[in-house]
Amino acid sequence: MFSLFALYHAAVFVFTSSKKTPLRKAVLAIPFFINSVMVFAYYTYASNLGYTGIPTEFRHVTTSEGLDVRQIFYSKFVGWFVAWPLVMVLYQMNLSDSSKYKPDTTDENYDNSATGGLFVTFINFLEEFCSKFFAIEIWVLGLLVGALIESTYKWGYFTIAVFSQLIAMSLIVKSLLTSGTGGSKGKMVGRGLIGFQLIVWMLQSICWGLSEGGNVIQPDSEAVFYGILDLCTFAFIPTFLTYINLSSLDEGFFHKFDIIHRSNNEKIVDTPRHSGDTAVPSNPNEPVPEPEQTV
Repeated sequence: MFSLFALYHAAVFVFTSSKKTPLRKAVLAIPFFINSVMVFAYYTYASNLGYTGIPTEFRHVTTSEGLDVRQIFYSKFVGWFVAWPLVMVLYQMNLSDSSKYKPDTTDENYDNSATGGLFVTFINFLEEFCSKFFAIEIWVLGLLVGALIESTYKWGYFTIAVFSQLIAMSLIVKSLLTSGTGGSKGKMVGRGLIGFQLIVWMLQSICWGLSEGGNVIQPDSEAVFYGILDLCTFAFIPTFLTYINLSSLDEGFFHKFDIIHRSNNEKIVDTPRHSGDTAVPSNPNEPVPEPEQTV
């Protein structure tokens, strides 16, 4: 799995470096950093590092020495904690519909107050993202802490994690239902990928129950199970979503907004003059006004 992530990471780097537009490079940097995190995590995983031995509650699987101790690879949870928020940014970019908030920059009566539409878009994006972000991070932390606990209390943390996962999934489904009626064909394909990702996400919790939780499958089988799910979650789906988001990216709008924003912030500085001074016209063809006569 480490080799697959590394190969995919190199391919993403090539495509990222070939784009010249700064805005597109910024969007393409998201899957690049996601794969960077997962390459680091799976290198540690494949090197048989980043783990600790925890006595198991159930004795379905034992080590070669016959001990009831299981390897808990906490390094992959660290990778999830860092990579999942970046994945959620791509989801939010696909699910957000900012067209109704865009100011009409072609309107002759356009003024700087119209930029409030962009501010509303940013606030809505941030509010929806933060809700899903905290729910996902609680899910990761719940699985990590539960895996490191020896007793049956681990299932309490698992319950908290699954509850947070269901909250995050319900927020994503709500966004899918409210934004799935419009948009381009690419956007609709992206929303289908997000729906498929929800199924993959549920399998991750099931894998935890069979490995760190219930000690049913061997750590090697656990690594293969998690690896396939992580390839879908952090490699394939984010990359496809990135290119779908790029196809609907309105670079012209951001360019117009930047020009209008700079032009509205320009200030005309008047040079002060004393009474009786000769006024210098801004246009050389205009006649010079006569100086004021003092009575």
